[in-house]
Amino acid sequence: MKSFFVFAVLCCFVCGCGKSTGPPKALIIPVTGTVTLDGKPLPGADVTFIPSQGIGAFTGRTNDDGSYQLEGLVGAKAKCQGKCGVRISRMLKPDGSLPSPDEPPANVGATESLPERYSSASTTELSAEVPEGGGKFDFPLKSS
Repeated sequence: MKSFFVFAVLCCFVCGCGKSTGPPKALIIPVTGTVTLDGKPLPGADVTFIPSQGIGAFTGRTNDDGSYQLEGLVGAKAKCQGKCGVRISRMLKPDGSLPSPDEPPANVGATESLPERYSSASTTELSAEVPEGGGKFDFPLKSS
């Protein structure tokens, strides 16, 4: 009986010492598009799709030509599919420049540069109906 107990403890120890999977990896979501402000590409904006059904959010950042690609986490239970609210935010430092990726916006005095009707998750006017296979969604924003 004693040897069975030792065997059981060793089995638990070995099972608990498995390889770590590490932090979650990014999963590319087949949702792309372009964001413009007053007809010009909007670089450095965070685009967030928030599914109305399910949990989670999917984000992407616009590059110099205003285009974005959404990402989520591998193994996320939410799907970027169906009706989604869309939030677009762009934080700028007091000198008008974008914070670098390693600078938390609050630490450098950055503030929201887009109107609340786009940048607030609770009041955004933007939405998208995402089909099962993803899609392309362009957002032509106006500053006034």
